[in-house]
Amino acid sequence: DENRRIREKLVRRETEATERKQAEAEQKKLEQRLRDQQFYTRSLIESNIDAIMTTDPSGIITDVNKEMEVLTGCTRDELIGAPFKNCFTDSGKAERGITLVLREKKLTNYELTARARHGKETSVSCSAKTFYDRDGNLQGVFVAARDVTERKRLDHVLREQNIELERSKSVAEKSDLAKSDFLSSIDRKSVV
Repeated sequence: DENRRIREKLVRRETEATERKQAEAEQKKLEQRLRDQQFYTRSLIESNIDAIMTTDPSGIITDVNKEMEVLTGCTRDELIGAPFKNCFTDSGKAERGITLVLREKKLTNYELTARARHGKETSVSCSAKTFYDRDGNLQGVFVAARDVTERKRLDHVLREQNIELERSKSVAEKSDLAKSDFLSSIDRKSVV
């Protein structure tokens, strides 16, 4: 009887130890899956060619990627907690952009000029969308800012060339008209 109780106690302890080890192993697997998922999510954000940031509903930056650091010349730690509007030359327009996203739920091709710490200005086209937690509560705004400086420069060059082309066309048309008038006057003189 005493031996049976000792055996049952040992079996119970062994079972508890086995269950505890299994639970610890399962916990470690879950923790590793969570780390893997976090790494994957961060990799997606960092691999984007656009400057990406998230803000809370009041426009305070909550996260950024490396491209945003390059765009602003500020570190991630310096940007997180700063107002979104401070990254741009027209802070009022930047603030209105956040307000518009919150009202409309998304925004595309909203142009702003980013200002880096060292003074460099970069034209960006922002697309933004609100994001929510599982329960549908607004968490903030996700913003992707694409550098469009070169496109804007080329648009300007194209506009200038079109203006020059129109001037040349006008000069050519006036020249043709003058030539026609001259030839008409020669024809009239030769008839006389």
